[in-house]
Amino acid sequence: MRVIGTADAPAHTGPVPQAVESDGWIFVSALFGTHPKTGHVAEDASEEADQLFDNLTAILAAAGSDLTDVVRVGISMKHLQRDRPVFNEAWVRHFGDHRAARSAVEVGDFGRPGEGTRYMVEVVARSH
Repeated sequence: MRVIGTADAPAHTGPVPQAVESDGWIFVSALFGTHPKTGHVAEDASEEADQLFDNLTAILAAAGSDLTDVVRVGISMKHLQRDRPVFNEAWVRHFGDHRAARSAVEVGDFGRPGEGTRYMVEVVARSH
């Protein structure tokens, strides 16, 4: 197993890597739309989703992959019905025609006090 990390995506506060690669598979840990340098979460839902996908792109690049290698995304949202349309628009901007398997659920809390994040994803990708 190889631990994947980059300064171009936010680090976790606990003993959690940004991602790991094992036997040709990349598993991205819980990922948010937090800006990696400032720790800021955009007030605008679209900007937060774009930052989340920028973070994901950076982690995949550190692993030698990209968004076209994503095979599954688990999405958690604090307000699923309200924020899913904006998230889906960002998804299309970043993924284009690529369609990974995905699921979305509404959650009450991400366990990150004070951040006000709307979205969290966990991702599985195939490495090159």
